[in-house]
Amino acid sequence: MRVARRLRAVDLPDPPPPFTAEAWCAAIARQRRRGIHVVARPLNVEIPPGFVYTGQAQDLVVLDAALPPMARTQTLLHEVAHLLLDHQVNVLHEDVDREVEREAEIAADLLALRLARAAQQRLGSPRSSLWPVRGTGLGDGSGWLQRRQADWDLHVLWTTMRSAVPEICLDGPHDGGNEAMSPLGARRARRHRQVVEIHDALRQLRPWYCMDVYLSAQRRAQRNRLDPVAARTIAEAAGIAVALRRKIAGADGDIEASHAEAYMDLPASLRPAAHRLARLSHAMQHSPLVTAEVAKWGSIVTGARPATLTELRPQRGPTLSRAA
Repeated sequence: MRVARRLRAVDLPDPPPPFTAEAWCAAIARQRRRGIHVVARPLNVEIPPGFVYTGQAQDLVVLDAALPPMARTQTLLHEVAHLLLDHQVNVLHEDVDREVEREAEIAADLLALRLARAAQQRLGSPRSSLWPVRGTGLGDGSGWLQRRQADWDLHVLWTTMRSAVPEICLDGPHDGGNEAMSPLGARRARRHRQVVEIHDALRQLRPWYCMDVYLSAQRRAQRNRLDPVAARTIAEAAGIAVALRRKIAGADGDIEASHAEAYMDLPASLRPAAHRLARLSHAMQHSPLVTAEVAKWGSIVTGARPATLTELRPQRGPTLSRAA
């Protein structure tokens, strides 16, 4: 693969402990003898989640402060990949060259997987399934079935997001993703790309996300005596489902709205992040509580702004006195 060969030609240093993207970028900067300064700033969705500015003495990478950990790592590696591949960086991303961005994103995938392998080898983590689900004993197929269900749930969420937010696709909205997957090959790499694109889509849904939906769904889950983890999953799934429907319906959004993922407990590494998103997908597909919330908030799906809980609370009819 051309991008992989170009990265090998750079002869990057091995990722150092604590095996974070920031620590690796610092090591790369020392090898290049040119600083890489990383800062986080609030960025709305009209601005890319990250961009790089090449100065005289050092390079500046600006990241969206609202990015969850795994998306932050991917975005940082994407911007550093521009530097490693000697791309002509356009700070404002005007007249974006799709091929240049595709190369940087594939390079970021490869760098992220190398970073994860280094951490796994150094920390002595055993090689295991992507999903933290096991059967109960030898010959028990329940673990296998649960992993396949999680695979399917993640795939459903990914394809839904790609359809609703086609700009997240590595190769554009009409390529079906096959070409994007072919250089990466391995199952783990494909899952990495799915999780990255879902995170990108959640950021793009920010203008249509409504915190009132989250709080309403959380209360509904609590009334049904769900445990805190399940209640949070229901609330997050309902928020995403309503935001998706609002975007698809063409409702006006607020580009300054809080990031949808700001309300989510999203892990920093692939395995738990994929499992978390699969749980959200399963709730969006099968939970009657999520379905009830989507029905309740149907009035805002085609509206110009999110309604408040007060506006949506059922109004009492006129009270009839006994004398009447």
